[in-house]
Amino acid sequence: MHPNLYQPRVQDEHRAEQSIEQPLFQPAYDPKKNRTSPPSDLPEGYWFLFHQNNLLLRVGSPLVPESSSIKNPSDLSWAPPRIQRIYYFGTLKGKPCWAAHLDSRPLAKPDGSVLTPSPSDSSSQGPSLLPSGWEAVNLRMAYGRLSAEELQAARFASHLLFWDRNTRFCGVCGAPTTDKPDERAKLCTDPSCNAVFYPKISPAVIVAILDKDRILLAHNRRFVSKFYSLIAGFVEIGESLEDCVHREVREEVGVEVTNIRYFGSQPWPTPDSLMIGFLSDYAGGEVRIQDDELHDARWFSPPDMPQLPPSDSIARKILRWYETEYVPMIRGKGR
Repeated sequence: MHPNLYQPRVQDEHRAEQSIEQPLFQPAYDPKKNRTSPPSDLPEGYWFLFHQNNLLLRVGSPLVPESSSIKNPSDLSWAPPRIQRIYYFGTLKGKPCWAAHLDSRPLAKPDGSVLTPSPSDSSSQGPSLLPSGWEAVNLRMAYGRLSAEELQAARFASHLLFWDRNTRFCGVCGAPTTDKPDERAKLCTDPSCNAVFYPKISPAVIVAILDKDRILLAHNRRFVSKFYSLIAGFVEIGESLEDCVHREVREEVGVEVTNIRYFGSQPWPTPDSLMIGFLSDYAGGEVRIQDDELHDARWFSPPDMPQLPPSDSIARKILRWYETEYVPMIRGKGR
């Protein structure tokens, strides 16, 4: 098979797995289960509680809190007074999933005394007075900590809550909105307007640029650590995904690509993105970085690879395929 026509096997394997087993997380919509006022207690199920856009977990725990498994009833008693709205959004392992965002008021115990801040809660916005034993975890840091199905549900909950907070009022006339009864949408309460708002999804492409056994990687100025990753960017109005690949590659590293083919996709809660992965072949040009976006970009090949992105990201999945399947095939070791 010609290298430029080589396709990754991961897509077909993933589809086969999905066809054999029912997904452990199943989204659902039932607005009658949503609550718009602080609850007196927490219904049974998994609780995806967010504070300052971070998921609340017990310190060091790899599990999302489940109300029915809490041995001490007071373990989550601090949460209900802080909850303004509860969303039911599906089932995980057959049990209900609930999403809620906590406000920023100081936490208090049932007797009225103020909780002591958790030592693990070191938000850049200052202490948020999480109770001892709890921590706020950025979803990017939850990769490898939560199971795949819990992470999928957490991403769903994060996106849902972000959309809810930003659509409480009509963007056309300013009237309050309400849940649409028959589908996941918000409906303007002014009969003369009646505008409908659906959850917004912001598509972005991420692309591997291949040249024989080399791959072009870049270090973005926004990266917290010093890893290198693939070229990525948001789709503009009126663009196809392929158009976006060409434009982003040209803008960020100054080269041209050809033979663009689909790899896979991944929801990315930042806060409402869908990352769509592609492979492409280098078609010419000299690497010239976009200074306001990138710190560096260069060609790499195994074994001389830089620090790479987190293991559960789509960028790392593409890079894993590149190292374990593509490069051996190009070098004649995988035949």
